[in-house]
Amino acid sequence: MLVDFSYEELIKYKPEQNKEKDFDEFWEKTISASNSEDLKPKVEKINYIVKEIEAYKAYYNGFGGARICGWYLLPKTSKPPFPIILWFHGYGDNKQKINFYLKWLLMGFAVFAIDIRGQNGESVDNKSYPAPSAIGYMTKGIFDKNEYYYRYVYADCVKAINFLSTRQEIDLSRLCVTGASQGGGLSLATAALDPRPKLVIAEIPYLCYFRRAVEWAEEFPNITYNEFQSIIKKFPEREEEMFKTLSYFDNLNLADKVKARTIISCAMKDTCCPPSTIFAVYNHIKAEKQMIKMPYYTHSWETIINFDEYRVEFIKKYL
Repeated sequence: MLVDFSYEELIKYKPEQNKEKDFDEFWEKTISASNSEDLKPKVEKINYIVKEIEAYKAYYNGFGGARICGWYLLPKTSKPPFPIILWFHGYGDNKQKINFYLKWLLMGFAVFAIDIRGQNGESVDNKSYPAPSAIGYMTKGIFDKNEYYYRYVYADCVKAINFLSTRQEIDLSRLCVTGASQGGGLSLATAALDPRPKLVIAEIPYLCYFRRAVEWAEEFPNITYNEFQSIIKKFPEREEEMFKTLSYFDNLNLADKVKARTIISCAMKDTCCPPSTIFAVYNHIKAEKQMIKMPYYTHSWETIINFDEYRVEFIKKYL
């Protein structure tokens, strides 16, 4: 059973972008303001059980001084400078345990996996967001683009690259940004806002074509885009105001700024990140790109696990 458009419709699906006139200026000023702040990088060595790697807990200041935490992991199987994989996690999750990344280290790649501010990890969100908002992260500051939660998250992700640029053992010309769901969406946004990534692997990406995703979201299967429905039920007169804010953070509008080779996966029975929202973004990307269609999969760990073999292939080939 199809949960969205047919594949034949999806490959042609290219809804118009809805950028506000100050879209580019907004992001130029945001990234400039964020990058002008002191990074204050710090690494703390971890005595990890696998002696074939060097493990560190790393910290840097995100946008507005929020202290961002991540695993900074280096291989001992090869010599520096190392190609680097910058990893973003899914919505409400965290950077996982170190063992999650061992295969990359044993292949000779360094890894930097950060916790997204205020979610289920060790990164701090020091910002106070104006009311109202629904439970969760998606609607924090939703009625003001300058106060919106993901303005700070996107800038934090760019500053993760700034952290890597301070490390002499890293070959920043061989940078891959990757992740699943929210992590996939953040990978796309980061590559749009910063020219340094060489490779983007965005798995079943979230944060894509907000209007369709919000209108399409079902009550129970979708615990993320449904947050927008929740607040508009309380403030129906502010719906268009909400979508105007979201237009600045929609990968639909950021897609044509991506310069890196981009690989995107799409689970064709995904009711959380519907295929049409992903193809809408993919079809606006002008860089070299490839879509991995997964016909029988939903938004699940099974999808992520089975896609990982593709990720190994692409990182080995292109990084």
